[in-house]
Amino acid sequence: MGVHTYTGQFESPVSPARLFKGCVLHLHEIAPKVVPGVVKSGALIEGDGGAGSIKEYHFTDVVPFKHVRERVEELDKEKHVCKYSVAEGGTLGTNYKAATHTLSFEPTPSGGSICKVVGEVHGLEGADFTEQDEAQTKEGILGTLKAVDAYLQANPDVYA
Repeated sequence: MGVHTYTGQFESPVSPARLFKGCVLHLHEIAPKVVPGVVKSGALIEGDGGAGSIKEYHFTDVVPFKHVRERVEELDKEKHVCKYSVAEGGTLGTNYKAATHTLSFEPTPSGGSICKVVGEVHGLEGADFTEQDEAQTKEGILGTLKAVDAYLQANPDVYA
């Protein structure tokens, strides 16, 4: 039980605005294209993409659960920051009782960006959210964001 916090980041030559669009605003559309071996489908199922909206993702058999629904808690398009929580699916209720992730995209002097991820997982009494669970969660999120980054680098007109 308790709160587990993890962080991760990577630098990209892609601007914060484009990376934010791909990794936040349109992730439900682009993830199945850039990580098809992991994400079967994604959809915005409630709202307009802003705070209060719900996105749903369905996964392939390489992920130990079938789907997850994420609720956008905060969205700042000008500062390129998004905070979302796991609303349903995944291992919610099995390994943890709540999880939030904050993504931010900061400009670099060269015109690129630094993508930062902060995750906060609230453990469930009687269940352990292990270091391995934390590492897999972090790796999954950063891996998807890096795949979006690579796609945007290869396709400079997307979200330009």
